[in-house]
Amino acid sequence: MNNKGNFASQKVRLRIVLLLLLVGAPLFFLGGPGAHGSRSFIALWDLGHVLFFFLASWLFCRVFRYSFTKTSVLTFQVYVFLLVFITGISVEGLQMYFDGRSPDVHDILRNQLGCLITLAFFASGKRKLAGNILFPFRVTVVILILAAMFPLGRAVIDEQIALRQFPVLADFETPFEIDRWNKKELLSISDDVARNGKYSLKVRLTTDTYSGAELVYFPGTWKPYKNLYISVYVPEKSGLMLVCRVNDSVHNDEHSDRFNGRFFLKKGWNDLVIALEDIKNAPVKRLLNMNKIENLKLFVIRQDRARIIYIDHIYLEK
Repeated sequence: MNNKGNFASQKVRLRIVLLLLLVGAPLFFLGGPGAHGSRSFIALWDLGHVLFFFLASWLFCRVFRYSFTKTSVLTFQVYVFLLVFITGISVEGLQMYFDGRSPDVHDILRNQLGCLITLAFFASGKRKLAGNILFPFRVTVVILILAAMFPLGRAVIDEQIALRQFPVLADFETPFEIDRWNKKELLSISDDVARNGKYSLKVRLTTDTYSGAELVYFPGTWKPYKNLYISVYVPEKSGLMLVCRVNDSVHNDEHSDRFNGRFFLKKGWNDLVIALEDIKNAPVKRLLNMNKIENLKLFVIRQDRARIIYIDHIYLEK
């Protein structure tokens, strides 16, 4: 292909990349999976930062390559890296002015990874680093790519396991199952005690007003089932009052619009059985949608001291 053909081809690529960036830019401020979207979709959405800034870095390299002809390749790449960093910081700052959006340092790191991919693998011949630097640079970037992809792979694996396990909601015998829960800093998988299998969920209860564990990912409908079973182990002689909260996706955050059951737990294993009919009829002004369960929370209220409980074998039964 002659130079004229090469120039025309590059011009087309530039226009395509620019169009993709224009289409993708609003997604930093609008749309997205929401707080209760699937974990794989959330992880995939997060990787959009890598793709967007990979394209943006490629565009920066093409647009500015003739403006820095007297600078070294390394210096030019540092400039591009800093330009992406400033752009990413600006985007994160602007998100504060949009409802439901907030700055995230992990997004900034993903932005920079997108830039590194461009610099390592897609820089033009005249703007490539020397071979003795380029190879270890590329190896490092590949490692970073794998690390960035890990949350997506982890989510996909556990989502498939959860589908196969259902109507078991949690049994803590499989990898990554703890990702189905919120407040993971207070949770850990333990082999101290177990109601079924070898492991259970160890929950550290604090003296906060509300403290406990919250299951937020559900792979199927509860409608065909009759009962919810939950096993909770209390290691101390003194019992405690546990609240079980269940709400659906249209819950309006009012106490009267969800199921709230109270259970006094004694020392040892406590096997709770909750009729799903009671959960369905719990809201005062409507029926709870058993096809769209969004949250199952087990918590205590205003404990006078920190305590430990273990949760195991949560499942539905017809």
